[in-house]
This record gives sequence, structure tokens and C-alpha cells, in this order.
Amino acid sequence: VRMASAEAKAEHIKTIEKVKREALLNHNEDLYNHLSAVEKRLITKESKRQQNIEQVVNSAANVLSLETEVSSENVDPDWITRFFDIAQDISNEQMQELWGRVLAGEVKQPGAFSLRTLEALRNITGEEAQLFEEVASYAIYQGSYFLYNGFSGLEKTGIEYWKIMRLIEIGIIQSVSDAALIYREKTQRYAFLYGDYVYFINFGSLKEEISIPIYSFSVLGGELFKLVSIKPDYNFVKSIMKDIVSRNKGTTVSFAKITKKEGSRVECD
Repeated sequence: VRMASAEAKAEHIKTIEKVKREALLNHNEDLYNHLSAVEKRLITKESKRQQNIEQVVNSAANVLSLETEVSSENVDPDWITRFFDIAQDISNEQMQELWGRVLAGEVKQPGAFSLRTLEALRNITGEEAQLFEEVASYAIYQGSYFLYNGFSGLEKTGIEYWKIMRLIEIGIIQSVSDAALIYREKTQRYAFLYGDYVYFINFGSLKEEISIPIYSFSVLGGELFKLVSIKPDYNFVKSIMKDIVSRNKGTTVSFAKITKKEGSRVECD
């Protein structure tokens, strides 16, 4: 795909050169100077794009060099075309590393990142990517990622409300004002994943449904978790569990260290 694109652009430059020669033979200096400027701009632009692509690919190669298993399945050609159409114009070094991780993730597991995610990601700035990584460290997983919204503990960690609103604006967090986890079965033990641990909550004396307010991450947000390094704050999660216990009489919490992760399944001690 990249070679076909390069050959098409080479033909474009050849056409400009031909018209330039004709302009020179006809003593049309204005046209000659104009086409020279166009040619220079085109070559400069494509040279920069090639540099951007090489940086992204090198970043992906560095990530994949640390992997022990990579899928033998080919990446979808339409995905590759869309990816490089975007990556060629990414010149920020931090964002090039991010897109390198996207490419590596798709090579490792084709289908990991949707075309819709690529289009959304192209509009995210380096500052917004940093903001997501900061907030992601406080996300809990139970089928999907969410932030606990039951008390003001988030602000104590530095995750002010405006940061949540910013992620809502760019579509990483869902814009549902009353999102909540609902529990009705008192005999069931509910599992939450955070960092290296599984936390189990048992609503022992549950007489009516329990509602736990949350901020829910979107599908885009869920896919972006594959790209970031989480720095768990276990004291923060401990304060969440204490808050849930204090609000629901008879509730108990236990936890266990994760020993193995395989897809959506985990094993713990």
C-alpha cells in the first residue's frame, strides 16, 4: 500500500517536471516558479510524512520485540490503509509512541482496535492522552472499566471534576449522568479487578437492590486501556471498599492476588 502510494506521488512529481520544462521552453517564468514551489512543498510534505511513518513503525517494532506471542493472522488491509493515512501526519513524539503501541497491539491481536477507534484517536491531543493515562490509574474493571462516583475520593487523588468532563467531551467516558452498577442478589459474591488484585464484595444482608454510582468508560475508552501503563493506587481502592461497606450494612470485602490473566479470565491465589 505504501509503495503504491509512493509510486502515485512520484508520477505526480514527474508530471510537474514535464510542465515545468514546457514552461521553461515557452519562457513562462511565472508558471515555472509556481510549479517549482508546488514541487518543493510536495516533496517536503511527503518527506516529513515518511519520517513520521518510520518513527511510528520503529516504536511498534520496539513494543513487539518484548512480546513472546504474536498472532499469525494478517492485519486487515483496510485497517492498515486507514492507520497509515492517519499515522503519516502524526509528528508529535509522544503521539508517535502511542500510535506505535496501537500498531503493535493490532499486529499482536488483529481486531484489537476498531476503525472507529482509529478515527476517534486521530483527534486526541498529547495532553488529552496524558489526561486519560492519569485517570485510567483509578479505573476498576467488572466486565468494563468504570470510575467509582460514590464519594469525593477522586478529587483527593488530583482527578478534579473538570478532568472527567474533558474525557466525556472527547468520548472516552460516557455522558450518562446517573450511571450505576445495580446488584439484586444478596447471596452472590461480586468480583472487581484492580491492579494485581481481585476484590470480592458480598452484600450479606441485601434486602433491596444496591446501586453504586459510577462514571462508565465508552468502547473507545475501553480499547485505549490496552495502550496505557496503569499505576495502581491501592489506598484509593481501599477507601472505595470502606465507603461501600459503610453505606450497605452487612457487606464484607475480601481480596486475592492475581496469579494469571488470560483474556477475560483470571486466576488468583
